Amino acid sequence: MAQENQTAAQNAFDQNFFGASVSRSFYACFQAMWVALGEPPRGVWKHGGLMQTFCRGQWADPILLPTSLAALYKKLLVLYDLRLDADYRALPIESAKAQEGLDTVQEVFKLITQHKEL
Repeated sequence: MAQENQTAAQNAFDQNFFGASVSRSFYACFQAMWVALGEPPRGVWKHGGLMQTFCRGQWADPILLPTSLAALYKKLLVLYDLRLDADYRALPIESAKAQEGLDTVQEVFKLITQHKEL
């Protein structure tokens, strides 16, 4: 689903549907992080908890220091807020912001690929 949402995000971006693009970008990241972390300890991942847990770096081999993931955590928070703008606040999303979302997906996918055998 992470890869499907990444493709959907890119397709939406290409059609100038920037709100849909950031929404799909966020869920591509969310689902990729879920794969990296595994099943949630309490049965369901919440958005904030998943991002925080992922950015602690314990899932990686070798373990990543949280300080090395601080910039990514900030990008994920921005993407989450953009998704709220698009999905709940009905605010317009600029193409540059949607591109940042696509870039964040790439960064998350690359990080997981480099540090986790899937």
